[in-house]
Amino acid sequence: MQEQTVTSLDRRRFLRLAATAGATLLAGGAIAGCSAESTEPRGGTPNAASDQSGDSTAATSPEANAPASPKTLVAVFSWSGHTLQVAERIHELVESDLFRIEPAEPYTSDYNAVLDVAQREQDDDYRPALAASVENWDDYGTVYLGFPVWWYHVPQIIKTFVTEHDLAGKNVVVFGTSGGSSIAGTVPDIEALCPNVTISGNITLDGDTVSSQLDRVDAWLGDLGLR
Repeated sequence: MQEQTVTSLDRRRFLRLAATAGATLLAGGAIAGCSAESTEPRGGTPNAASDQSGDSTAATSPEANAPASPKTLVAVFSWSGHTLQVAERIHELVESDLFRIEPAEPYTSDYNAVLDVAQREQDDDYRPALAASVENWDDYGTVYLGFPVWWYHVPQIIKTFVTEHDLAGKNVVVFGTSGGSSIAGTVPDIEALCPNVTISGNITLDGDTVSSQLDRVDAWLGDLGLR
């Protein structure tokens, strides 16, 4: 959902202030995570230093030698577009890249038919192939992973994604939509495939009323204290 530029900046400013205040009051506290991919690093630029004689030497600042800060990725599978709305809101408020998790063979657009497909995939533990993988996965330190709850579990394509993208060492936050089930109930599915993962937080929105609940995402991000 697209917001006006001024509103977006205000939200970002609010979240950054909230994160700073939270870090001060709690005296820090790193969030342990599961895994994420990375993008191209941001390198420093050498500075030229000149003396009075006119000779110049290349001086490199400490910042230039420092490793690039880990980036943030919002990765989402969304069949109906409901979960995508949540992902776009997070992407709007958090400095991040956005990646659509999609099957190589698209799901049917028929609701009743896709319910049957989802049930068969779970029964057979079928793992749909991905249409694309995340580039530069190792550059990402935080991953917001989103999906709808299908039959009380993660969609099978999410199992494919976390199997092919190692979550170990990442800050992982899950979000999603559902007709009644909490996404917290799907966390064991991810943990079973990634034993070393730590889920930092989760949120579930009603799939039928996502548009009217997006303010909950704003407050949730503020509570998490994540950028």
